[in-house]
Amino acid sequence: MNTKTALPAALAVACAAVVFAPSGLRAQGVGQQPAADDVADEITVVGKRSSSTAPGAAVARDILERVPGGIGFVEADRFLEDFAQSIGDTLIFTPGVFADTAAQRETRISIRGSGLNSSFERRGISVRRDGVPISRASGSTEFQEIDPLTIDYIEVFKGANGLRYGAASLGGAVNILTPTGRGRGNSATLRAEGGSFGTARASGSLALAGDRWDFYTGVTGLRADGYRDHSDVRSVYAHANLGRRFDGGAETRMYLTAISDNFELAGSLALDDALANPTAAGRPVTIGPFFPGGPVTVLDPGPEADDWDRNLDVFRIANKTVVPLGNVTLEAGAWYAFRELDHAITRFAGVIVHEEHEAGGFLRLTGDAALWGLSSDWVLGAEVVASDNDARRFENVSGERGALRTQSDQDARNVLVYGQLDIALSDTLTAFLGVQSLATFRDSDNLLNAVDGDVSESQLNPRFGLLWDIDDSAQLFFNVNRGFEPAGISDLTAGGILDFTPLEAQQAWTVELGTRGQRERIAWDIAFYRSWVEHEFIDLAQPGFAGVVSATFNADETVHQGIELGFDLFLTPAPLAELGGELRWRNAYTYNDFYFASNPEDLDGRVFAFDGNRLAGVPEHVYVSELRLDRHRWYAAVNFRWVPDGPFVDFANTVQVPGYELWGVTAGIDVTDKLRVFVSAENLSDEVYISNVSTVANQSVENARVFTPGQGRAVFGGLSLAF
Repeated sequence: MNTKTALPAALAVACAAVVFAPSGLRAQGVGQQPAADDVADEITVVGKRSSSTAPGAAVARDILERVPGGIGFVEADRFLEDFAQSIGDTLIFTPGVFADTAAQRETRISIRGSGLNSSFERRGISVRRDGVPISRASGSTEFQEIDPLTIDYIEVFKGANGLRYGAASLGGAVNILTPTGRGRGNSATLRAEGGSFGTARASGSLALAGDRWDFYTGVTGLRADGYRDHSDVRSVYAHANLGRRFDGGAETRMYLTAISDNFELAGSLALDDALANPTAAGRPVTIGPFFPGGPVTVLDPGPEADDWDRNLDVFRIANKTVVPLGNVTLEAGAWYAFRELDHAITRFAGVIVHEEHEAGGFLRLTGDAALWGLSSDWVLGAEVVASDNDARRFENVSGERGALRTQSDQDARNVLVYGQLDIALSDTLTAFLGVQSLATFRDSDNLLNAVDGDVSESQLNPRFGLLWDIDDSAQLFFNVNRGFEPAGISDLTAGGILDFTPLEAQQAWTVELGTRGQRERIAWDIAFYRSWVEHEFIDLAQPGFAGVVSATFNADETVHQGIELGFDLFLTPAPLAELGGELRWRNAYTYNDFYFASNPEDLDGRVFAFDGNRLAGVPEHVYVSELRLDRHRWYAAVNFRWVPDGPFVDFANTVQVPGYELWGVTAGIDVTDKLRVFVSAENLSDEVYISNVSTVANQSVENARVFTPGQGRAVFGGLSLAF
């Protein structure tokens, strides 16, 4: 079958068979469509504690169920039983999301092929915390700003399904909801963990709630020596929010985040070296000798000698206020963030130092009305954000700042306006009409020995969708939309290392068809999509410098298509159920078929013969599974991650990373009502594999060091004490 012209039909047939199977006893599955009885029970428990600024998980699920496209929903208890060190660890079981590790605390996240090969600053996904953006105005996201231990639940809106938050990029939006005193009640928790590679993490939280006020704060400290040489981590995260209710139902909430995230960088390796010596740090780059006994010239002494690291401090304050106005609800907010980055890498790139100030605000109106005799819901929103970044680059002299090489004042501004109308055509069929308009401006004024530049981009992006409620436990959905993503400052300046180079905005048309629901012993979520992309951002690592410096250019035409399949099977036999036990098999499969539809041309005018080649950076097939047994006060689970073949490292498709299989186990017991003890083991077979690559044009020619080994066998354990 030619997957480049049609998606596999077998899964489509299976999808239809599941949807139209006879209805039975419903049970919550796939983490995003609970049964009606489950929702009612949860609302009974949570409804009294929820707030308009921080809706509970049941309310969030109900909203997600009305999205005519691919979504994901992850509650914290799904990942807190493992050693989740980054947000990538929390999204492992969300189909369509690929997360890998580029460094000890650095995760690369790609949704439907977004930001396939971007380096440390990730593009293609709008990330928000409690509905307020934490993605930078300049176009990238620092995923290490997020502490998994201060998350209540996560919403994933794939592609333009994130229009509720104004998102229309290929990757969509991720919204991270924080615990509140209203949701937690008067409580406190202490959590301590430790394990392999000198890892230790401690966390504490406090929640208080009164009639009008509520308060939550959480603080986490993490230290680890790391699996690889020179991968030490020392980080502290703090988050707090304070809510206040007013007469008439209005509510306001202040958010405060402060982090200091510091970790060493082990660098990338050659493929053979990465597989033979996975714990090693990057090797020095040398040339010579040119004659017997002649000198050896060290181009770059490597990560240990020059102390490659990434140190990020962030201070962020935000507000969100919700005011009911009859049939209309007004939501407004504002935020300010200060980020300070000290990032030492190669001798070529030097020490990158950024000090960025960012401020923004948003306004969102939602309501319902009768339109042409049909009931409808609507949303109108606007968002404005601006940032100013003092970007400097120094020589790297054995890990210390040397002479100032470049300095630039980088400005970014975004103006976003969007709206959506949901019209109930019948009791079971709803149509969705939406539009988004995004205008962006990027400017780099260089103050020392570099080229100035600026670029403005704007586009109107329509969306149409249909949602059919087959019955009260199954849905079919369809949508077509236009996507838009302007280049970020990091793309335009190669992270501040190269001169400003204008790039065209990435655009795409996407068609999506899928279904979700549950029957007696199965819950499912399946989506098929195809995106026709123009001007996709392609990154090429520069050979000779350990593959850590990237230059970005626009491809002409590419195609992203795939299948996102999540399903839970409820396997509890009657005898186990009578004993209060439950056996569940959770599965997530992602099929990524991304390829060039024409020959791209780089910024120097070179034409690459890539037409028909696969896009590098993400594997074609990814399957994750977990079989879990719950029994009264304890649980045990075995998990499995399978990548049959790794990604291509180059767009010429000459070198492909080997596939891998990873096995793990988790277990825990509630010793008392207040004390839980848990343990997790990862990569039990100690398989050597490649977790991340930087992409190049033709690896057979360049032989670049762009491979990051994955973590070996590890065991972590901990305890959680509630008061």
